[in-house]
Amino acid sequence: MTTSDSSRQRAARSGGSERTEHLAGLIMALARREGMKAGDRLIEQRLADALDLSRAPIRLGLKALEAAGLARGEPNRGFVLAKNPTSGAAQPALAAVRRSEQVYATIAGDVLASRLPADIAEAELMRRYDLSRAELQRMLDRIAAEGWIARLPGYGWRFAETVSSPEAQAKAMAFRAVIEPAAIAQPDFTLPQEVIARLRERQLRVLEGELEKMTIGEIYHSGCEFHEEIIRGAGNPFFVEALKRVNSIRRLFAYRSFADRDGMRRHVRQHLRLLDVLEARRYAEAAKLMAKHLQRPLVAGLS
Repeated sequence: MTTSDSSRQRAARSGGSERTEHLAGLIMALARREGMKAGDRLIEQRLADALDLSRAPIRLGLKALEAAGLARGEPNRGFVLAKNPTSGAAQPALAAVRRSEQVYATIAGDVLASRLPADIAEAELMRRYDLSRAELQRMLDRIAAEGWIARLPGYGWRFAETVSSPEAQAKAMAFRAVIEPAAIAQPDFTLPQEVIARLRERQLRVLEGELEKMTIGEIYHSGCEFHEEIIRGAGNPFFVEALKRVNSIRRLFAYRSFADRDGMRRHVRQHLRLLDVLEARRYAEAAKLMAKHLQRPLVAGLS
């Protein structure tokens, strides 16, 4: 075996280890967002759906958590949490996710401020953001899936011109202001009580102190999750897919406004008011409330 072959194998092993650690961190971050406790089940399919992954990587992440003593396998139950996600023991697993979110936020800020060229090489991105190749590839895959970067031939990438413009943000919000109230106004719209209870519990956790502990990515995910769960009540997958698409693109805009924590709390209170109206099945009123919520000066991450 040549020296270069040996180096590539070590790099592949290191990248695989980083990926597994990242997957474990994503699962723990999700468990923390959902207020899970030690002893709660970590259901593979539910985790896969929430993280938009297949079950195979979820299984790798669960095994990594088991190796770290944060999860354990139990007969006929699958994996369960062995430690609370807020405990000191969970912090190393969450560190990789926090670092990834910090780098993501830095790249997003640099794109919005035009500090990066439109075309850039992977080597330059690795140097600028102090990333391993595995970390960079994971980051680029995520950004490409969100629609604001595309691969060029070789090892180059091109940032999209439109996604960071104020016009694109305005159009994204105008589109949402049409489809979300329309979904609630559908004749067969219904939101199960258990969904309303789950959304209310999560919003209350954010309002009662969790907001100060959340990463930028977690804040953004919380807002997207809230609106996507509501639009599912229409029973029309086209509404859901359309909202997911615009949410993936507008993530870049959201980073402009995360410093306004008071504005975020106002938006959470609006979410709670909307849930009250939905629970009462006053859907016409809820549709109007949603339209107002999306048309007000807003915090992009939580709306």
